[in-house]
Amino acid sequence: MTAAAGTSRDLASLVGTVLDGTYRLDQLIGEGGMGAVFRGRHVIMMRDVAIKVLHPDFNRDPELVRRFDREAQSAARLDHPNCIHVSAYGTTEDGMRYLVMQLLEGVELADLLTEPTAPKRVVEWSIQILRGLEHAHGQGVIHRDLKPQNVFLTRDQHGNQLLKLVDFGIAKLVGSDAGDPLTRAGMVFGTPQYMSPEQALGMEIDPRADLYAVGILMFQMLTGRLPFNHEDAIALIRMQVSTETPQLPDNVPQELAAIVYRLLSKQREQRFPDARTVRAALERYRSNMSHKSRGDTSDPLLDIGGAATTDTASRPLPEALRPRQIDFVESVLQTDRWSRRTWFKALIAGCVVLALASAGLIYWLLFTGPPAPAGGAPPAAESPAEAAPSKAGETAGATGGPGPSAMSQTSGPSELELAAIDDLIKQGKLDEAQTQIDALLERHPGHSQLVWRDARQLAKRATMHESAVRRYGEVLKKSPDLERDLGFIDEVDALLRKRPYTDAAIALAIDLGAAGVPILVHYINDAKPWATWAQRRQIRDALPADAAAQVDLVLNRRRDLEQYAEAPDPCAAALPALQAIQAEPLADYIPALKAAQPPAVPAGAPANPACDQAAALLATVRTAYAGRFPEAFAPVKPVKKKPAKKTVKKKRK
Repeated sequence: MTAAAGTSRDLASLVGTVLDGTYRLDQLIGEGGMGAVFRGRHVIMMRDVAIKVLHPDFNRDPELVRRFDREAQSAARLDHPNCIHVSAYGTTEDGMRYLVMQLLEGVELADLLTEPTAPKRVVEWSIQILRGLEHAHGQGVIHRDLKPQNVFLTRDQHGNQLLKLVDFGIAKLVGSDAGDPLTRAGMVFGTPQYMSPEQALGMEIDPRADLYAVGILMFQMLTGRLPFNHEDAIALIRMQVSTETPQLPDNVPQELAAIVYRLLSKQREQRFPDARTVRAALERYRSNMSHKSRGDTSDPLLDIGGAATTDTASRPLPEALRPRQIDFVESVLQTDRWSRRTWFKALIAGCVVLALASAGLIYWLLFTGPPAPAGGAPPAAESPAEAAPSKAGETAGATGGPGPSAMSQTSGPSELELAAIDDLIKQGKLDEAQTQIDALLERHPGHSQLVWRDARQLAKRATMHESAVRRYGEVLKKSPDLERDLGFIDEVDALLRKRPYTDAAIALAIDLGAAGVPILVHYINDAKPWATWAQRRQIRDALPADAAAQVDLVLNRRRDLEQYAEAPDPCAAALPALQAIQAEPLADYIPALKAAQPPAVPAGAPANPACDQAAALLATVRTAYAGRFPEAFAPVKPVKKKPAKKTVKKKRK
């Protein structure tokens, strides 16, 4: 391949060239921001392939090169009918990267989602998507960008529909991501409409993030629309984190709707544990539906555009959807009908449950003490040993002893009390909520759940912003694990993005860890000059290295120039700002440059050579900018005032 062709900006001119003497580019079939996809030919094996190339101009961009390499590394691990197959990857002598893939004939799933899809077809497509994810996750690959544009519909050698997962450009490779900026916590990658809450917040993800995307896809296929969508990306992310999933239409079978809702759980612990479990649930649902169809022998893989009947089943949820371990579910529900063995297993399970319940009742009667005397009479005097709470009893309660109600009497408010407060806050009855919170705090001083609700009701009050911020900070210090609670993070995020931004707000965002990085970036890039030099320095020092690319350098250099007098050492603070402004002349710096005063040594302080250096550099930069932007530095011409007209008073006759 000639150097001229390799460096040409017109990718179409590459048609006809041969990469590394093996792959001929025959036809440009797709072009994007990073490069293009060609229909190609293996000139030795005489086989058609698809060849993806990175645009030569982007070979100097380390992040895009890493993303292109990531797609090759991810796809190379995969060998499954429902995943795109990559056969070769390399770099030409001219430095152009290319990826050789299986040539697919068909359409993207996105082209078929213009209207609701029949539930039967949704199940078939979803099972294939989950098979591909099951294989990818087993190979340590998390897709992270599952969406209709990355699911391709083609046909296998028998003419049946075949779905393939494509574009693993931002996939996460489990176990090999140390130091990789594409996989660090705090960085957000993917498409917001299909992001899981934890992915949208920049938290560490696992395969369950892909399962959330499957839930979005199934909802979109069943309804013809997205469950969450907004023009503002920040608002959309907030919807993914906290907005309840909309109801599916009534024509969607109850069992199928339950699977979708569970996939879309905000807390990943409440979703299915893995792709295999979801696939098993869908296959079991499909099997049940095939029995109900009374001998329907039609091909389950429907033709694209073909008509399909809509299932309207409304029976109770199958056992597979209940929150039990998959091993138990599979051992009991291997068939659709109850066999003698199944009845026997169910009988044994019932006996075990009854025995455990009896044991718990006996334990409660023997070890929880006598009931309180009637009429409010004081109990008999106890010895100090009896009056002290039992450590053994607490441990037993945590591992299957007294139930939650018994524990709540000694460790904190009950669930009913907390739910009552939550209802009052939702209804806007903040004074009533605060009264109940204060009363419970007297009984349970400093309890984190009560302090959290106190912070929540304060956040609802327009004049209590600062108090709410401090209260949320207290909650986080009492329960550091809340930095991984999506509900808590969403509340704090919404509060901290409201003005005023204070020292307490900055401190709370820092304490949130990775979840607070987007808030800190929002603060440091705010166009309004509310932050002092010290506040901005605190924020920049708290940001991780991989968040530096999100900082608006031009804005912050201008702020540095405007605020260096506030720094503990103004001369040392002025030098790097002036050096950066000198190295990259931009008109944005002109107002601050014209208003800047030469840094001076405070009165009584010893001489500081840095001050002389900064003053000289300021003069040099101003001179250079005056030559580059003469109109901005031209002297302002004084405006001549017109002489006032003399008023002549007329004499009265």
